[in-house]
Amino acid sequence: MYPILAIDYGEKNFGLAISDSKGIVASPLEVISITKNRDIQIVIEEIVQIAKENKAKRILVGKPQSFTDEQKKTEKKIGNFIELLRKATEIEILTWDESFSTTSAQNMLTSLGQNSRSSKGKIDKIAATVFLQEFLNSKK
Repeated sequence: MYPILAIDYGEKNFGLAISDSKGIVASPLEVISITKNRDIQIVIEEIVQIAKENKAKRILVGKPQSFTDEQKKTEKKIGNFIELLRKATEIEILTWDESFSTTSAQNMLTSLGQNSRSSKGKIDKIAATVFLQEFLNSKK
């Protein structure tokens, strides 16, 4: 059941976090980005490799609630991403409402004295950590 790898989906950046083997604590891992030389398929391969390296038993993908047309488009993109991920791994994939996780992550970093510029590379992995911790807390 544990550890769980969490993915904060973004069109260019994917924040990753991992739980401990007992499902108590979530920790940030890294951010993987789509670039000219790294397309979505390569990103998925890297995510699957990271899941294997961390012995993840499940993958948790953040999915925000959809209230606007823009959010519905994002939800569809996340659904497509999950389908590609399912084709690449046998690891069980779950989704979790990650609404406001990025805002929570920004607030945390600001309270630690990090400005937007210095926290830019961290925000996605912190957001993944926030919703993974919420998921873990809900299972207690």
